[in-house]
Amino acid sequence: MNADAAPLRIRHGRLRDASASVFAVVKDEQFYIRSFLDHHRSLGADQFVIVDDRSTDGTTEFLAAQPDVVVLESPCTYGQEMALPGPSGERRLRAGIAFKTLVPRLFLQGRYALCLDADEYLVLPEGVDSLPQLIERLARHDVRSVAASLVDFFPATVDEMQQPREFPTGPGMLEAHGWFDAVPIVGWVPGRPGPQRLNESATARLFRKHRVRIVPEAMLGAPRWLNRRLPWRYPTTSVLKMPIVRWDDDVEYVNSHRTNVAPSDRVLVGLAHVKFTYDLARRMDYALRSKAYVRGSRKYQWYVDLLQSMRDGDPSFLGPRSTRYGSPRDFAAAGLTRLDLD
Repeated sequence: MNADAAPLRIRHGRLRDASASVFAVVKDEQFYIRSFLDHHRSLGADQFVIVDDRSTDGTTEFLAAQPDVVVLESPCTYGQEMALPGPSGERRLRAGIAFKTLVPRLFLQGRYALCLDADEYLVLPEGVDSLPQLIERLARHDVRSVAASLVDFFPATVDEMQQPREFPTGPGMLEAHGWFDAVPIVGWVPGRPGPQRLNESATARLFRKHRVRIVPEAMLGAPRWLNRRLPWRYPTTSVLKMPIVRWDDDVEYVNSHRTNVAPSDRVLVGLAHVKFTYDLARRMDYALRSKAYVRGSRKYQWYVDLLQSMRDGDPSFLGPRSTRYGSPRDFAAAGLTRLDLD
């Protein structure tokens, strides 16, 4: 990136004095973007600030036509390294991570904002009707950061996942991929700082079931059947994010999921992570070709191996605690969301 170039600039739209802003970084998200906007509009989000990473599938044009969307662009692409000044000094990191701090720092300073990926759908705690209502309560209690249970959503079988379909609405997307494991995955443990992992994700459960392992670099060329039998560790996946933050001067994301501000133990929201979809094959192919994600996008090879094993054997995503999502009450009952603010 040119040292004199602005890291982000507005390409389309105009910033407004919104009551609830959502920001995201996207690339070629035509499969998700309509349902993503629809879902969060239904929760009261009235402004979307989106970094478009040079999409070529029509995502840019679609976003530019939305009156509540501000489209940003950058001279850096998602996987490029860039410098990010911050309260602890300058760090060099991938632009896709830096954007998560730069967007609110430059455009949403001093405000609460919701940071999401395009395949994540917010689930509010029971008793909260809208995102603006939640933000008002956070402000009243001076809550600076909120943690989220990152909950895998999936269809019943891999055959259902592979059916080509379009989902223009949030309810349609969640209905088609409406299973989740009803177990608490994030919580606060006495004597330990911050929110902790309580249980594994559905994805980690499937990796174990299908013996998808973290294969050492030197063994990547070995037969798949051999690596599945050797005692390599099973992968885990993230169950925690910090998506809602008040963007004071000292705040930054330290990685793709966590900020440098400890989240309150009185609030837990949910994120329905709808990754097991028809679009996953395209995303895996792009990630493995571009190596734009952490560790050269290696985790996407685990998904390739998992889906191949499911096609060859048991095609079901369901586990002993899997249940269909119906409403935010289901997340509250499973311990995936809670609210303890008067």
